Amino acid sequence: MNVLKPELIWVDGRCYRLLANTEWSNARNLSPYVEDNCQLNCNDYEEEHYDSDIEIVPHGASKFKHTFYVPKSFFPFIIGSKNAVRKKLETETKTTIQIPKMGQDGDIVIIGSDHKGIMTARHRINLLTEATRKRLQCTHFLSVPLNEGRIIMNFNMFKNDVLTKFEKTSRGLDKMIFQTPSKLHLTIAVLTLLDETEKKQAIEALNYCKDHIVKPIMEKHQQIHICLQGTDILNDDPSETNVLYAKIIDTDEALQEIADKITDHYHSIGLLAKTKRKVKLHVTLMNTKFMLDDEQIEQKQKITLNTFDATEIMKAHENTFFGEITLKEIHLSQRHTISSNGYYQATAKISLD
Repeated sequence: MNVLKPELIWVDGRCYRLLANTEWSNARNLSPYVEDNCQLNCNDYEEEHYDSDIEIVPHGASKFKHTFYVPKSFFPFIIGSKNAVRKKLETETKTTIQIPKMGQDGDIVIIGSDHKGIMTARHRINLLTEATRKRLQCTHFLSVPLNEGRIIMNFNMFKNDVLTKFEKTSRGLDKMIFQTPSKLHLTIAVLTLLDETEKKQAIEALNYCKDHIVKPIMEKHQQIHICLQGTDILNDDPSETNVLYAKIIDTDEALQEIADKITDHYHSIGLLAKTKRKVKLHVTLMNTKFMLDDEQIEQKQKITLNTFDATEIMKAHENTFFGEITLKEIHLSQRHTISSNGYYQATAKISLD
C-alpha cells in the first residue's frame, strides 16, 4: 500500500482516503452478509440428518410409520397453542403426527409416505424437546463426591480464614454462601429427568459409561487422581462474582477425558444438550445461590442474585491446597436432597474400586 497515494472513496458526495490493509482489501471482495434463515424446513437438511438409527415400518398399503417415546411434559410444546406447532410440523414434513391426549403417557407416532419426511419430523421434534429441556428445572446431576475427611478439614479451614479476615472488608460475604462440607463434589453434567423412564435411561447410561468409558481410561492410567488446589471464579470480575471454586489439577487430563466422554454419551441418548465446550472441572466452594430457599430457586429467572467481592480471597488463597483423592465413585445425584451421610441422595452410583 502506498500511504502517499491512498485509494479515494466517495460516499454520499464526500471523498474519503482509504488506508486499508490486505485483510480489509480481501474482505471487500467477499459476498455481502446475509442473515441466516432460522426457519426449519424439511428440505434444508443434508443427508447426514437422515441416517439416524430409527425404526420405520410399513403402515397400510403405501405409508410408513415411526413410533418413539417422549415424556408427556413435552407434549404441550410439540402441540403448541391451538395445535399450531404440530400443524406446522405436519405441513412442512408432509406427515401426520399422533400425540397422546394431554396428561396421558404414551408414544408419539409419525406417519408419512416416505422415510425422509418421517425422519425430518423426528429430527424437528428432537430439536424442540432439546430446547425445551434447557428451560425446565434441572432434577439430577452426575457427580463425583469429594466429602472426604481431609478435604472437608481443609475446606473448613478455608471458610474460617475467609470469614475471620475478610467478612468485614469484602462486600457480600456471608457464612450462608459457603458450600455444605458434606456436599463437596465435582459436577460432570446437570440433567433434567422428567419421568421414571428417563431416570431408568440415565441409570443404564451410567452403567454403560462405567464399562465402556471409565474402566478403559482407568486401565490406561491406573488411578485417576483428583487434586484440588487454588481458587478461581466463573466470571471475569472478582469484585462482582457469584461463584468461587477450587481448581482441579488434572495433569494427564484423564479426568477431563472421562467427563467429556460421559457427557457425549448422555447427549447421544437425548438426555443432555450438545455443547462444543469441554466440561468445566471445578469444585464450588462459595455460591450466592446457596442463600436462596427451594421456592426461590424454582423462580430463579425472576431473581437477581447478589454478588460478593472475591478479590482479597483469591489473592490469599491463590494456591491453597484442599486435598487429593482417587476417583472411586460417580453418582447420579438428586438435587435438593440429603442422604444419611450428608451428601445428596443417589438415584444410582457406580463404584470404581
